[in-house]
Amino acid sequence: MQLRDGTPDEAGMLHDRVAHARDLCARWVKEGHTPTLGVCVARRGVIVLHEAFGILGPGPDSPPLARNALFQASSIAKPIVATLVMQLVEDGLLGLNRPVVDYLPEVSGEGAEEILVHHLLTHTSGYSFDLDPPWGEHIRKKLQAGFEPPPCPEGLHPFIHKKLSRFWDAPRVARAGEVMIYSGHNYELLGEIVRRLSGRGLEQRARERVFDPLGMRDSYFVVPASESRRVVQRAPGLPFTDPVPGFPRMGSRESQEIPSANFGLLTTPLDLTVFGQAILNGGRTGDARILSPAAVAAMARNQIPGVQARYVKHAATDASWGYGFAIASPAKWKYYDGSFQSLGTLSHSGGGGAMFWIDPEHELVGVYFEVITRLSAALDQLWNFDLFQNVITAAVDD
Repeated sequence: MQLRDGTPDEAGMLHDRVAHARDLCARWVKEGHTPTLGVCVARRGVIVLHEAFGILGPGPDSPPLARNALFQASSIAKPIVATLVMQLVEDGLLGLNRPVVDYLPEVSGEGAEEILVHHLLTHTSGYSFDLDPPWGEHIRKKLQAGFEPPPCPEGLHPFIHKKLSRFWDAPRVARAGEVMIYSGHNYELLGEIVRRLSGRGLEQRARERVFDPLGMRDSYFVVPASESRRVVQRAPGLPFTDPVPGFPRMGSRESQEIPSANFGLLTTPLDLTVFGQAILNGGRTGDARILSPAAVAAMARNQIPGVQARYVKHAATDASWGYGFAIASPAKWKYYDGSFQSLGTLSHSGGGGAMFWIDPEHELVGVYFEVITRLSAALDQLWNFDLFQNVITAAVDD
């Protein structure tokens, strides 16, 4: 099944409710909730909503937002990287239940040999959230001791090399498998495994094995200079406009050139909907297959049942995480998602206001890219994604 444009009626959805979702998006921009919002929704392979609202960037001379504007989807890089990892498993080059040190011997520290590739994919390695105090203290001590990274290997981006070199011996706050702690370091390590085993950089590998086969021509881990003008920009003072250690300013040319497996995806709502539809289809779109049904089933299954979660500044008794995706469970995450999605819905968010979901029961794929203007003290994204998802799911009419 390939995506095509169509009407809500063709997809078994209520036309008035889909129109209401579109009107809400326009109102949220008009009323100043967000300056920039792009959405795309498909059901049963039919695109029922694909719109852009607001402006590309700050300033009076900014052009209107186009539907093919490039959003920094940030952590939504992780499902793409998980897909590349599962392809290596299918090819017999990688074992998920093998120690990470088999592939990255530089990984060290107490208990490092306990960490399996599975633990990286499910954030159960024991590494802490990247901005938590253990990370800052670790690098402060190393720099005070005069640490200098070794020469950068050919084919590895200097930014990624520097970060990995500083944190091969990163501190862990839990034993492997004990608790899910969302940490971007897990996926930077996975990105390096992909690079070493495939012999390709992340941009090249993703293009060869995911983007090109699915026709995702507006997706990048490294944005060409010629396409940089399409990247959404944020007004000074908004969340994610100030660089923090280890993370460049969102939308900057630097961020567009770093092939980070943690935060490096830039894409459009339509392209990400294409990817989501391929996952919903069991790994294929039309004649292009990027994953086997067995691999998709493993990604979509709760791989850590009964494991507690610590996600940024929140906690839950049931992490419910697959390989590269959050799996909807009865657990409640403030501001994170709506109330009508089916249990088992796959999703992933991205810092700055990016979200996409795949609801197998309702046969829905949706993408919501908002430039957020506020964060709570607990780093909640104060967006309207949950409201949008509810309206869209309520439009399903069979």
